[in-house]
Amino acid sequence: MHSTTFKKILVPAIVLSLIGLSGSTAFAANKEGAKCTTAGKIVTVSGKKLVCAKVAKTLKWVSVGGKAATTTTVAPTTTVAPTTTVAATTTTTTVAAAVKPVVTLLRAGGSSTSPSVNYTVTGDKDISCATLSTVLGVDFNGTRISHINSIVQTSAKVCTVNAQSIAEADGDTRETILAAATTFSIADTAGVVQTVLLGSPQSIWVTRPAP
Repeated sequence: MHSTTFKKILVPAIVLSLIGLSGSTAFAANKEGAKCTTAGKIVTVSGKKLVCAKVAKTLKWVSVGGKAATTTTVAPTTTVAPTTTVAATTTTTTVAAAVKPVVTLLRAGGSSTSPSVNYTVTGDKDISCATLSTVLGVDFNGTRISHINSIVQTSAKVCTVNAQSIAEADGDTRETILAAATTFSIADTAGVVQTVLLGSPQSIWVTRPAP
């Protein structure tokens, strides 16, 4: 055979052989589970459609109609500073309880010839006499007292209570008594109320001479 003719026959044969090898290699690479290089690329091998998808950080051929590829997502590591819990400290300011005034009932004298008799309410600090009522049964109760004539602020710490005795002008002596009522209350000038009246009751012996 002429060498020129041999070459003409040999070259096409070699080309066909190389093409066949190349196609065989490419076909072998495109199979399910094998690595691929271009994400999203789709090929058809033996009638099965494959897509290049990322599986566990690696691009692999996955069957489009088969089981879905499992994608593992690794959450970024976050470093959290240790939390220190500090117990809340509550500061309670205790306001000292207002000191109540100490008040005492006294009598102006042990005996009297006048039916108008005086008693005093004395405080250990300034008191407000205006907080006392002249109505019997409110702050004071009376025995042989018809009514309270007046309550006067005679000093910062003293209230004078003038009561009217029912002693008759017959020379007989009668005990006239002033006492704190159960509802007794008096306030100091700061508004602090006291409901206890020390010294109660107080008696004055009234003797009115016969005419």
